Amino acid sequence: MFMKSALALVLLLSSLLISAPMAAQATETEIYFVRHAETMGNITHSHSKKDDQTLSPEGKRQVAELTRRLGQLKIDYIIVSPKLRALKTILPYLKKHRVTAEIWPELAECCWQKDRSQTSAFDLQRGGKIELPADMQHWFSFADNDSHYSYYTRNYSEGILQTLMAADRLKKRFGQSGKTILVVGHYHAGSRLLEILQGMEPIGRYKLANTSISHLVENPNGTFNLLNQHR
Repeated sequence: MFMKSALALVLLLSSLLISAPMAAQATETEIYFVRHAETMGNITHSHSKKDDQTLSPEGKRQVAELTRRLGQLKIDYIIVSPKLRALKTILPYLKKHRVTAEIWPELAECCWQKDRSQTSAFDLQRGGKIELPADMQHWFSFADNDSHYSYYTRNYSEGILQTLMAADRLKKRFGQSGKTILVVGHYHAGSRLLEILQGMEPIGRYKLANTSISHLVENPNGTFNLLNQHR
C-alpha cells in the first residue's frame, strides 16, 4: 500500500514539474486596438486640418467613457498614432493613470484613397518632424530619432506598406512577450492592421466606430485571433 501511494506521489510530482515550464511558456501577446474619438471632420466630412484635430462634443464624451473602460484593463504598453485626434483621445487616460504612451508614425491614418491602381510599394519617404503641443510633451515619447518624423504616404499601396510596417514592428517588439498592448489609431489604417495581424488580406473589412475597442490574442505561429470587436 505504501509503495503504491509513494509511486502515485512521485507520478504526481513529475507531472507538476513537467507542466510548470509549459505554463511558464504561455506568453501570448494581447492587443487592444482603439480608434480615435469623433472629430469635427467626422461630422462635417471636410477633413480640414482644424476639423480633423478638433474633437466634437460627442468625441469628448467618448473620451471620458473610453478612459473609464480602459481603466478596467491591465495594460503594459501604449502606442499611438502621431495625429492629434489620436493623442487627444488617450491623453486623459495617461494623465489619470500617470503613464506615458509611445508615438509610432507607422500608425498614422492611411489607405483612404479610392484609386488603387498602383499595386505595390517598396519604400516610404519621411515627412515632417512630429511636433507636440507643450502640454502633451510630458505624456508622449519616441522610441528613436527616426520616430520623430512622419511618413510621406502618397497613395494606397504606400499606405498598405506603412500598415505592414506597423504590424511588423508590433510583432518584433511585443511578439510572444506575454504583454498587453494598447494601440490607438484610425479607421482605414486600423481596419487593415487588424487584418494583417490575423494573416488576412488587408482590404478594410472592419467598420471601426469612434473609440471602439477591438481585442486580439496572439497564436503560437505569430498571427492573432480577433476575439471581439466592440462598436
